[in-house]
Amino acid sequence: MTGKNEYSALLQEYKSPIYLYDQGILRDRCTKMREFKDDLEAVLPSGVGVDMYYSIKANSNPEVLKEVRRCGLKVDCMSPYEYYINKSSGFKANEMLYVCNNIDGTEMTLIHSKGILACYDSVSQVRSWGKLFPGSNIMVRINPGVDGVGHSEKVITAGKATKFGTCEANIQKLLDTATEYDLHIIGVHQHLGSLFLNDKVPDYITGVTRFLEIIKEYFKDVQIVDLGGGFGVPYKPDEKELDLSYLVEELSPILNKFASEYPSVKTFAFEPGRYIPCESGKIIGTVTAVKDDNGKVFIGTDIGMNVLVRPSMYDSYHEITLPESSGEETVVTFCGNVCESGDILGKDRKVKLPKEGDIVVVHNAGAYGYSMASNYTGRPRPAEVMITMDEEAVCIRQREMMSDMMALLE
Repeated sequence: MTGKNEYSALLQEYKSPIYLYDQGILRDRCTKMREFKDDLEAVLPSGVGVDMYYSIKANSNPEVLKEVRRCGLKVDCMSPYEYYINKSSGFKANEMLYVCNNIDGTEMTLIHSKGILACYDSVSQVRSWGKLFPGSNIMVRINPGVDGVGHSEKVITAGKATKFGTCEANIQKLLDTATEYDLHIIGVHQHLGSLFLNDKVPDYITGVTRFLEIIKEYFKDVQIVDLGGGFGVPYKPDEKELDLSYLVEELSPILNKFASEYPSVKTFAFEPGRYIPCESGKIIGTVTAVKDDNGKVFIGTDIGMNVLVRPSMYDSYHEITLPESSGEETVVTFCGNVCESGDILGKDRKVKLPKEGDIVVVHNAGAYGYSMASNYTGRPRPAEVMITMDEEAVCIRQREMMSDMMALLE
């Protein structure tokens, strides 16, 4: 269901713009993550497993979570809302991992009361938890000190400039704090960054190797080694899909060697985020203006930075197509309807010139799309619609109404 007539019907029913998901693609990506888990487990020593925790901040719609659960994957969470949406989607406490950053005592108390294993990334946070719950189990997040990976400095989560993790120089202080409160560090975590493809796999492996060296040097009897996420998808036409068999091939000798030298390890964990929902989602919107000023053509749309913030925040690339347009081929810049200079969807794209009212499609918007949408400038968030395996369009989240936005002011 991808033709312009179908798009028109959906926009008429749900108003422009909408988030549109393909259940078949979503299910396929969940299956590939399950196959990655199974393939890696098959080459690891007996008794050592692999857990895949889907990072739901990428997309927490319950229909996405149902597909994740259907494939036997687990979930992480980093806020009370994410915990409750996971629970309502059928995940049990032992199927969740709370990977958080700079939370307060109230949130820590909630985590503890629900019996969820939590991961803390600073001496300060470990101390705060220890004061509340001495003698408990925790995980800790380490910054291995190697350069992180990612398409933007804003998504690189390792190295000297990041806010995440405890650096090697402070690990002993972290361990001393855990000992002070009789905390049992049963897992160690790292995350190098977001969106690596085949060309960055060697960098990822370098980070993993250094991380495992740090664990062997400083930590005793760790059971869980969490290697984070960052599995990328191709956003640009010339990019190739991440070769998961290649990743298994590169990881296998390193993880096998570690397991033979560090017998307490029981689980290697990964936290895929965007890989699962990204390619299943797109935004369907409308061209609202065509402007030629100072020799530059701007295509105005109703897909503002309040609907999709990634291009404005990260200067990220999304393929943009115009299924109805038949005008002269022109280089244009797509922009949204928010009064901000940064409200740009895509710069210098060669397309057939559209006219007002034409449909515009932004691809690969299933991850960090709706989950980062906002009411900036007072605009309601769009509906989310799923095209099911039976080719039926099902609304999985209603469009916000003005009354919804005003309700909290009353």
